[in-house]
Amino acid sequence: MRLEELWAKYSSYNQFNYSILPEELKEKGSIVRYRPNEVIINQGDFPRYIFFIMEGLAFGTRNYHDGNNYRYFTLTPSTGSIGLLEVAARKPGAVATVIAATEMKMLKLDSAIAYEYLMTHMEMLWNCIYIVANDLYQRSGNDGFLYYKKGLDRVRYYLVQYYLLHHLEEDILVVEPDYQVLASNIGLSVRTVVRCVQKLKQLDEITSCRRKLTISPGQHERSMSRIQPLLPS
Repeated sequence: MRLEELWAKYSSYNQFNYSILPEELKEKGSIVRYRPNEVIINQGDFPRYIFFIMEGLAFGTRNYHDGNNYRYFTLTPSTGSIGLLEVAARKPGAVATVIAATEMKMLKLDSAIAYEYLMTHMEMLWNCIYIVANDLYQRSGNDGFLYYKKGLDRVRYYLVQYYLLHHLEEDILVVEPDYQVLASNIGLSVRTVVRCVQKLKQLDEITSCRRKLTISPGQHERSMSRIQPLLPS
């Protein structure tokens, strides 16, 4: 049998999210909700639970060892879960901090229960294999996707993520990294960053005073609405 024929034979095993979970597994979990900007898991946390997204959108942010670089990704109900990667890979620490970008509703399931079920039900395992492999394939193609975007969108995206990671509810956020650090984080020149900041200021997405940037909740919402269509699916 040709590979293409085998792909077609197993093509129905193409997702691993809340929609494919059997009722017996759903009944062992609990429904939890998160508000925008709440941290769901922190980088390095033990994956005690797997969260299956029912409603909403989450962002992932990851610090590199030099403290300057970040990698971002998004999670939706179709892409499905938080914690599955670590549990399936048998890794004791979450690879990224995951933050609710919108109101979220999720099924919170004990990782041991989910893993035991996964390893003893072949069809669930087939779904898991596909979604993890497909995610890796897509991630390989999407790594650095911002570097193909205009400078304005790269600066905007960085500031959206910075706000999600650092702001306190109802507070005006002061962006601590200076223009040089911001430029090095996203691979732009300082001159380009300055031009982009001026444009974002004109669009009322940030406030700038004496080269210090601040972001209000309303400004963050404007930036979110403009950056979301650019996110990798």
